[in-house]
Amino acid sequence: MDYSNRIICGPMVRISSLPFRLLTLEYGADVVFSEELIDYRLTQCVRVENGIFKTNHTHELFDYLSFPLDLFGTVDFVVPGEDRAMLQIHKTREKNHLVIQLGTSDGQRALKAAQLVEKDVAGIDINMGCPKKFSLQGGMGSALLDHPDKVKQILETLVNNLSIPVSCKIRCLPTIEATLSLVRVIATTGVHAITVHGRTRDERNNNPCREEFIQAIVQEHLPNIVIISNGGSTVIPSYEDIEKFRLRCGPSHGVMLCQAAMWNPSIFRREGLLPIRDVAKRFLEISLEFDNLLPNMKYVLQRMFGVADNEIEFYEKILATETEAELYDLFGMRNDYEQQSDEKRQMWREKLRNRLMNISDKPSESDIIEKSAKFVRSEYTSMMTPKSILNAYCIQAHVDRPVYHTEELKPQRIFRTVIDFNGQRYSTTSWEKNKQLAEQGSAIVCLQSIGIDPSRAKYGVNYIKACLSNENKLKS
Repeated sequence: MDYSNRIICGPMVRISSLPFRLLTLEYGADVVFSEELIDYRLTQCVRVENGIFKTNHTHELFDYLSFPLDLFGTVDFVVPGEDRAMLQIHKTREKNHLVIQLGTSDGQRALKAAQLVEKDVAGIDINMGCPKKFSLQGGMGSALLDHPDKVKQILETLVNNLSIPVSCKIRCLPTIEATLSLVRVIATTGVHAITVHGRTRDERNNNPCREEFIQAIVQEHLPNIVIISNGGSTVIPSYEDIEKFRLRCGPSHGVMLCQAAMWNPSIFRREGLLPIRDVAKRFLEISLEFDNLLPNMKYVLQRMFGVADNEIEFYEKILATETEAELYDLFGMRNDYEQQSDEKRQMWREKLRNRLMNISDKPSESDIIEKSAKFVRSEYTSMMTPKSILNAYCIQAHVDRPVYHTEELKPQRIFRTVIDFNGQRYSTTSWEKNKQLAEQGSAIVCLQSIGIDPSRAKYGVNYIKACLSNENKLKS
């Protein structure tokens, strides 16, 4: 990955999904960033190759060759128990162009997340610029700007342990001197690039970009580090303006676009902008190809048409659509939508669920049996929760009660419980927002693993006795 002279489509929440990234690459972007992915969330994912294998079924839908048949040509990262990918990466069309941006406050946790995607992407970027409350409270994003020692620790941990380039994205500090001081610290870590958003964390997009801050950083002539200028979308209405912005901030360095790319992704075309409806139709074509969901399609289109001249009425029509069919019909693409077969999608989703279930049923390397399980209060009585059902089982089976070990992940304040029971350990595959949910979820995993269905056991002890009786018969 060489960031020099590159034009980059930056990370945008709910925008930078696979269809949008592929769209910007088609129009000429050199590098694309994923939306910010929180490290602890990414570490919960399972990496799934998108393919279907030969089975014993004789139905024509399963009559495939013995080698994998790609449906979407992607590598999907999915949290077990969920049937939608948290991250999709196209194996050929973007692998050498994609940088994953991580939100983190800890080097080791960031490394674990980065190593999960390391073989599928071109680089890893650390978000040190997000000013949103969620990031600040978690010690992530622009909260890191006040802690240069932590910045250094995170970046050095990644640089020293990854085989792909590492970069970071920062905002300006209140003064040029303070910003330069931070950049000099970052330069000692071995990162390949630093993206500088030319605003402070208290400034928003209606504030002018501090181009003089970026110029001062470029003039430091940091060895082996590319400075990527960001924050100029409001003064970049066309492709030619990208080069003007680059020359003002620092020749030979990179430029990152976010808002300008969101408003019209064809901003990356050397030949000039395309009509926004043509761009939208191409986005919908790619979305159809990769089974994109209605909420994401509507969100992206709203950002395009919300600023488009003379498109207010059409923007309102987009808002009013309630189904994918209605949305495609609005763009005169109903036939495209109806001709797209649902068979491969349904097959892939079923294969995905089955594979995740098989993976989560296996003991982990630490001998913890992990499964996807969620405690939903409304599904249980006040007297028979998963924990109380497990206790009732212990009484009936004359075994020791389980021991609960609950870990809190700070500063995110999320919880995960491991149960020690009868010589085995059990836990869920995901973290929970409080200790009670974590303990009840792990109790569900434990019950399911020993053959107790919590949804049936909640109605009384007789079910547990029947299970034990059947278990004893099998043993004898």
